[in-house]
Amino acid sequence: MFCRLGMRWQLIVAAALLGSSSPAFARILRTRPSPSATWDPWFPLTIGSGVEFETDKNQSQYDFPFLLEYSFTQTLKLTVEPLVSHIAARAKNIRTVTGVNDLETSLEYEFLRERRYRPALTAEGVIRWPTHTDPDLGNPSRDYSLGIIASKDLVFLDVDLTALYTFVGNPQERDTFEVALAALVPLNHKFDLEGEVVHAFGTGGIRGQPGTLSGAGGGATGADLTEGTIGVAWHVSKRLKVESGGIIRSDGTWQIVFAWEFSFAGD
Repeated sequence: MFCRLGMRWQLIVAAALLGSSSPAFARILRTRPSPSATWDPWFPLTIGSGVEFETDKNQSQYDFPFLLEYSFTQTLKLTVEPLVSHIAARAKNIRTVTGVNDLETSLEYEFLRERRYRPALTAEGVIRWPTHTDPDLGNPSRDYSLGIIASKDLVFLDVDLTALYTFVGNPQERDTFEVALAALVPLNHKFDLEGEVVHAFGTGGIRGQPGTLSGAGGGATGADLTEGTIGVAWHVSKRLKVESGGIIRSDGTWQIVFAWEFSFAGD
């Protein structure tokens, strides 16, 4: 009886946060690990933040994403990712802007656990809320995404394959379907090599937003978009991890990314 009431309360909290809460990524990879990979029965909470930097001849953009991740059960996980942005103008016709960007919330349910010859399968629902404080930040529409993640430990590397469909709220943009393949290779007990390739079909960009200077505040202007990420993760301690790397995109833009996360549960 107590377990049923506890589970019901957790589901109510998850629904409330999803209903009251830009793709901000406090990790350098877009693909998330499965809920069971980060589960701990004592304190399944992870916090973190990051820095993303990109520049062109007209402006420089600094993004500061934050991460709050809580696992209600071994298979159910909620992630809340707010974002603060700063755009520094270099041209006279561009404004310098600092403020809160959009907010992204996601709920993941791992409905099939990993076995020796099969991957774990996780259903994912994402909502991007237009919480930006300036019209040059974020996107005025609300986006909804549905996807599935396949995760497999292949002994020498961990692989995650994601398929995500985004219903873009902006009527001037097409809905987006994206496919992402991420891999993590442990180099030793302290360092991991991380990599990811994401391709998005449609004008909505990656997770409903291009994430590039050319699309800042106005949505994507091109069509399909591909981005590749390479980086290194340093396990400073059992609970603290630091990541750094770079992202390059098919539209010619690039980013330098840095992130840290602290897991109260530990590895």
